[in-house]
Amino acid sequence: MPKRKKDLKKPFSGLRVADFSWVGVGPTVGKYLADFGADVIRIESGQRPETLRFAGPMATPEPDLDGSGYYANFNSSKRCASIDLHHPDGPEMARRLVGKSDVVLESFAPGAMERRGLTYEVLAENRDDLVMMSLPLFGQTGPWAPWRGYGHTLQAAAGFNHLTGWPDEPPIGTGIAYTDFLAPHFATFALVAALDYRRRTGKGQYIDFSQQEGSIHALGPALLEWTANGREMERLGNRDPEAAPHGYYKCKDGKWVVVACFTEKQWEGFRAALGRPDWCDLERMRRKWQRMNEQKEIDWHVSAWCQEFTAGQVMKRMQEFGVPSGVVKTAEDMHRDPQMKHRKHYVTLEHPVMGARTYDSPAFKLSKTPHELTGPAPLLGQHTEEVFREVVGMSAEEFAAASAGGVFK
Repeated sequence: MPKRKKDLKKPFSGLRVADFSWVGVGPTVGKYLADFGADVIRIESGQRPETLRFAGPMATPEPDLDGSGYYANFNSSKRCASIDLHHPDGPEMARRLVGKSDVVLESFAPGAMERRGLTYEVLAENRDDLVMMSLPLFGQTGPWAPWRGYGHTLQAAAGFNHLTGWPDEPPIGTGIAYTDFLAPHFATFALVAALDYRRRTGKGQYIDFSQQEGSIHALGPALLEWTANGREMERLGNRDPEAAPHGYYKCKDGKWVVVACFTEKQWEGFRAALGRPDWCDLERMRRKWQRMNEQKEIDWHVSAWCQEFTAGQVMKRMQEFGVPSGVVKTAEDMHRDPQMKHRKHYVTLEHPVMGARTYDSPAFKLSKTPHELTGPAPLLGQHTEEVFREVVGMSAEEFAAASAGGVFK
C-alpha cells in the first residue's frame, strides 16, 4: 500500500498485519491497527465466507456477502485477499503472505492453524521478529480450549448472563454478543505491548489470548463480592444495589428517561426537581437504606411524574438539580447527537456495493498520532491480485496460474 505524507504521523504506519480472524473480536483489534496506519489484510475465502458477512443489518435489497453493515463497521481501512486454506496450495500462499507481514491475527479454535501448518513455530521459523496473536474463546490450553462458539455463548460462560435479567426470572443475556465489545480492548493492549517490545528489542512473540479472561474484567464487582465477602450477586433487572431510584421511565412523548440517585445529596436534588412532594417526606423515605426497600413505590411515583413531561425536559430538570439522568436514545438519535457530531465520531465512506454509509471511529483522539478511516470495508477478495503481486511479489504469470488453480477462491 503506497505511503502518503499524511500517514507518517500514524503510530502503526509501515506495519503489515495478516488477519485470519473472524467475526468480532479479532477484526476489531485489526481495525484499531488499521485506523492508526497499519496495512491490515483480511484473509478470507468465498468457499467458506466470514460469518459476519451473513449478519444483518443488510444494506442491500437481498442478502449479499458484500452488503453487511455489521461486517463493514468492523473492517474499515483494511484490504481483503482471498485464500482457500482448504486448497492444497492455500497454506503455502498464506505462509508467503505472512512472510511479508509483521503481525498475524487468528481466532480459530485451537488446532485449526496447526492442521494447516500455520502455527507460530512454523511461521516464525526463519525470523524472530514476528508477532502473532491467537484469540479463541478460552485460550489455547485447558479443558475448555477446544470449545467453539461466539460472544452470545461466551457471555453465559463468562458469567454475564447470571447477572442479566429480573430477580424472579431466568437469565436472559444481553441481546448482543456482549463479550465481542469487551475482549478486543484487552487484546489490543496486549498486542501493543508486544509491538513495543518488538520495537525495543527486535524480537517478536506469541500471544495466547483468552476472550473469556479478557471479558471477565468487566465483572470485577461481582467477583470481588464473592471472593471478599462470600456473597453471590444476583439479577436486579434495572436496579442497582447502591441507588434508589434507579430505573427507566416513560415520558409523555413516548420516549424513555433514566434516573438514578446514589447519594443523599442526589436524593435532595431529586426531591427538589419533583417539587418536594409529600411522599418524599414519608418516614420510610428518610434514608437510602430505607428507600432501597421502597423501590416499587418510588418507581410508581416517578413514572406518574414523568408522564407530565418529555424525556428531554425530565433529563434537563434532573441534571439542573444534580441528579444523574439521561434520555434513552435510538440509533437515529445517536446519529443526530450534537456531541457525536462535534467529536466527528461518525465518518461517511463510499462503499462499492452499499454506497455512502457511516462508520464508527475510535472512541479516543490522539493529538500527535491521529487516526484516519482510509476506506470502506473491502469486498470479498477485492485486493487479492494487488496483495499477491505487489506485497508477496508474484509475477503476473505466477498469479494467473495460481488463480486458475483455484487457490484464491
